[in-house]
Amino acid sequence: MSKRNGFTLIELLVVIAIIAILAAILFPVFAKAREKARQISCASNMKQLALGLLQYNQDNDESMPTTNTIWGGGWAGEVYPYVKSKGVYGCPDDSTNPGSNYTKTSYGLNVNVLSPYVDNAQNGYQGNFFTRAGSTALAAQTAPASTVLLFEIQKQGNLDVTNPREQQSAIGDGAKGYGGCNSGGGLDSDNCTAVYATGKIDGYDIANWSGTLGVHTDGANYAALDGHVKWLKPNAVSGGLTAPDPNTAASRPNVTAAGTNSMVLCDGVSKAALTFSQL
Repeated sequence: MSKRNGFTLIELLVVIAIIAILAAILFPVFAKAREKARQISCASNMKQLALGLLQYNQDNDESMPTTNTIWGGGWAGEVYPYVKSKGVYGCPDDSTNPGSNYTKTSYGLNVNVLSPYVDNAQNGYQGNFFTRAGSTALAAQTAPASTVLLFEIQKQGNLDVTNPREQQSAIGDGAKGYGGCNSGGGLDSDNCTAVYATGKIDGYDIANWSGTLGVHTDGANYAALDGHVKWLKPNAVSGGLTAPDPNTAASRPNVTAAGTNSMVLCDGVSKAALTFSQL
């Protein structure tokens, strides 16, 4: 009687089961690795924009871009000559189609570091829909390493970053009621297509979020005023109003973390890693 070669059905099923188990274990790992790569690419783009903003600042008497509208839009076009690439404005995790001949823009600027709107038609009028205390000069900031410069957004459309007078690039402060995109209310209203991709910062209740958690594994990238970029969960960041001084928390209810010694989050215990408040 000849010896039969090959696998039995049971052996094949065992092999298939082992492969299925390995795939179930490895696929999430591969997915996390791909997401980590996208997060790193996104952080690199944000870093380039942050350096462009700091270069702009040095070339303009330590002033950040002057908003092109009273609502705060228009910083991205002014920074383009320093980065000279449309690609750095987009995050790989942002699937937004910006529209024909427009640029995907996945980052917003902290309104509290923005220079005021100047209307030369009104004899050099300087103002803004947003109230900010103090100077936007870097030398005037008491804690640039703790202050948000750029944050992540999604769904930004109709923006041409090569236009130095564009008025669409978004701003925001991470707390309810403040933001801009060439319209009143900006990121915090229905007048702007862009939404926060950060998750709900310190639990603030804002309608226009892409989700309660950040776009990158439950967190998001942030650039600080000193140029460094880091990934943080939303509960490690504080939005909100500018405090009267670096040692006093903002007086608005449920808005905390406005100074270097008062960066306590809404739980009353934890310290914020970064704050949107001007320091």
